[in-house]
Amino acid sequence: MNNAITHLSYSRISELEHSPFALKDYLEKTFNRTKAMDEGSLLDCLLFEPEKLQERFLFIPKVSKATKEGKALFEAATEAANGRVIVTDDQLSAQKAIEARIRANQTLIHYGLLAPYDGQGIGFQYQTKTEFFYGGFKHIGYRDADGWDRNGNRVIWDLKKMSSRSGEHLVRSQIRTMGYDLQAAIYCHEFDSVNDPVKYYIIATDNDGCVTPFEISRDAREKARIRWNKVIKAAHQINMQPDLLDCGCEFWAGSTGFFTF
Repeated sequence: MNNAITHLSYSRISELEHSPFALKDYLEKTFNRTKAMDEGSLLDCLLFEPEKLQERFLFIPKVSKATKEGKALFEAATEAANGRVIVTDDQLSAQKAIEARIRANQTLIHYGLLAPYDGQGIGFQYQTKTEFFYGGFKHIGYRDADGWDRNGNRVIWDLKKMSSRSGEHLVRSQIRTMGYDLQAAIYCHEFDSVNDPVKYYIIATDNDGCVTPFEISRDAREKARIRWNKVIKAAHQINMQPDLLDCGCEFWAGSTGFFTF
């Protein structure tokens, strides 16, 4: 399987940073939507593209597929969906409650992070694509928000739903665990590579809509770039030796095959 890695994204880099086998599993996997994914997409739409709500989602009453009536209703909705994501009215109400708390957050209000772009250098465009070549690979990603805050700072920010996690300690740990500093390095690359000032924010929210805002500093992004370059080197190696995709975590352990603690 030559050139198994055709391009890189934050998700692909994250998998390879774990192990080549994890990346192989990711590349070959058929993804089925989950309730959490549907609710995350719904919240994103409510916040960033509310005008597309009816276009992207089909809303039905909460039903139990275990009952004859519920099964029939869900089957009818599936036929009528025409590519739309099916969610229940209860899910919509829950995500609207979270949306309201996010919109009321004082930090987001103060910096104007939910203000649409006004065409004159203030506000944000949402769900924007970034695509560039770096280290021999095309990199692709989608930023939740890209624009300028009320102080005129160039800002990129992403909303992260973190289940029950909120507060500095738990969110800081999740940022480290999920490698969001690496994602920041990728999304800010076009600016950082030419020393053009840009701020990157993680806006974390738990299931109750409690917001914990974090800035990923330029220093943190440059440290993450070291990991990024290491993964890029590994991706080239795997494309030259496709059998390496079957390696587990020992791929990163060095010549002995063991990590040291």
